[in-house]
Amino acid sequence: MKKLLAAVALLAALPAVVQAQTPPPVLQQVAINLSRDRVPGTTVPLVVRYILIDPGNAVPARDGFEPLERTAVLLLFVGGDGTLGLTPNQVNTGSPNFLARNRNHFAAEGFVVAVVDAASDFNQHNHPLTTEPDGSVHGSGLRGHRLPARLHGDKHLADLVVIMNDLRTRYPGLPIWAVGTSRGTVSAAVTALWVSPPADGLVLTSTLTGPDASEDMHGLALEAVQAPVLIVTHRDDACPITRPEDSDALKQRFSASERVRVKRLDGGSTPISLPCDPLAPHGFFGIDQKAVDVITKWIRRRED
Repeated sequence: MKKLLAAVALLAALPAVVQAQTPPPVLQQVAINLSRDRVPGTTVPLVVRYILIDPGNAVPARDGFEPLERTAVLLLFVGGDGTLGLTPNQVNTGSPNFLARNRNHFAAEGFVVAVVDAASDFNQHNHPLTTEPDGSVHGSGLRGHRLPARLHGDKHLADLVVIMNDLRTRYPGLPIWAVGTSRGTVSAAVTALWVSPPADGLVLTSTLTGPDASEDMHGLALEAVQAPVLIVTHRDDACPITRPEDSDALKQRFSASERVRVKRLDGGSTPISLPCDPLAPHGFFGIDQKAVDVITKWIRRRED
């Protein structure tokens, strides 16, 4: 009996065997409850959502491919009014926006991808373009509300802080690159200027150089950005507020950045949308993989 009791005591003292846990899904929606003031006139519960794609979570038996080594987190900001209208648990979007439609291509290169939707109150915020006495213009969604000093810009900034803090908690040690296209480039730039810690790098595609009364790069102190910056443009972009010929002047404004480069692309399919819409050179229509390759190789420093 003494030997039996001793054996039981010995087994009890041994460390518990930790059972292997299945990694979270490769594809999921992250929803974060917000505590800030709601945009006036809206009634929905405050939440900000993003689609998270993590190729490092892959389980061959479950997902059909081996987990990929994570390179960095890409925080993707679409253009237009910044809204995707994600519903609870929605993990896909039919948005034709260049970044949204290529989210899986970025993930296939080993990047953790977060496709950001505007917060729920901005999604509900819907009104015609309005001009303020100072000449600034704002409208539905995030239109005219991305700059911190503008109307409701403080709310958008608060949302960016929450999202980036969440991602840094999930992926400690991984750099976060903010990637924006068209109007989304303004949100991307804000992450490098007003969020602490700031984005570790910026990729600006079809950059909103303006002039535009809602928001453009003129409203940002880009000279203070120290992170590396990649500017990607299409030579045939005919949108009057994202002119490819403005790229060199934009590059010069990032005077404190450790590494800045302009990449000019060409080619693609015949446009089937208006010049400032995504199914045209403005959205790198028909050269999606080429644009993705340029961005991912530059971030990895495989190209200068």
